[in-house]
Amino acid sequence: MAALASAWRLPRLPNGHGALHLTFGLALLSASLWLIAATRRHRWRAPLSRPLRFPLEGTWYVVQGGGRLLNHHAPVPEQRGALDLVGTRTRRGHDLAAYAAYGRPVRSPCDGRVISAADTVRDQRPGEISYQPPYGNHVFVDTGREIVKLGHLRPGSVTVAQGDTVRAGQLLGEVGNSGNTTEPHLHLHAERDGLGLDLDLEFTGIPGPLHRDRTIHAA
Repeated sequence: MAALASAWRLPRLPNGHGALHLTFGLALLSASLWLIAATRRHRWRAPLSRPLRFPLEGTWYVVQGGGRLLNHHAPVPEQRGALDLVGTRTRRGHDLAAYAAYGRPVRSPCDGRVISAADTVRDQRPGEISYQPPYGNHVFVDTGREIVKLGHLRPGSVTVAQGDTVRAGQLLGEVGNSGNTTEPHLHLHAERDGLGLDLDLEFTGIPGPLHRDRTIHAA
C-alpha cells in the first residue's frame, strides 16, 4: 500500500518522469507480490508417503513454514520443509505459562517406531537462546518411509522411549521451550535420506499450503 501511494504521487512531482517512474514502481510491486505468492506455495517435489495427522488441537499460528524467504529452516537440508507452530492469544514475557502453546499436548502424527527420544533438557527462559541440543526434548518417529521429528517438548512430559511402537494420535508429550528456541512452540518436520520433505497439503483434514502467517484450526 505504501508503494502504491508513493507511485500515485510521482506524476505530480516536479522535474520527474512520472509515467516512467509509475510504470517501474508498479512493475516492482507486482514482482514482489508474485514472489511472496510463489514462496508461500513452494513445493520441494518430495512428498510424504501418506498424509500426517496434525499433532496439536485447537488454534495454532505458523510462525515459520513455506518456501525460501518465508522459512528460516530452508537453508538446512533436513529441515527445509519444517514448521514452527505457536499458540494464539499469547501474552509475551518471561513467564512460560503466559504462552498459549506451553504445556499443550502433542500427539503422534503417524504410525511408526521411536528411534530417538529425550526428556531431560531443561526449559529455558523465553527470549534466551540455547543452541545445543537443537531439538531439545524430542521424539523422532520412523514410519518406514521417512522420519518425522517433533522438537522443543517440555521436560518430564515425554511418554515414549527409543524402540517403542506408536500409533497416530498417541500422546507423545507436551509443547515446551527446550533446545534452540526463543519461545514455546512445536517444531515439526519429516525427512527422507537426509532431505526435508514437503509438508504442505499433507495433513489430514487441513487443506491448503501451510506457509508462514497462516492460522490453523485443528480438531
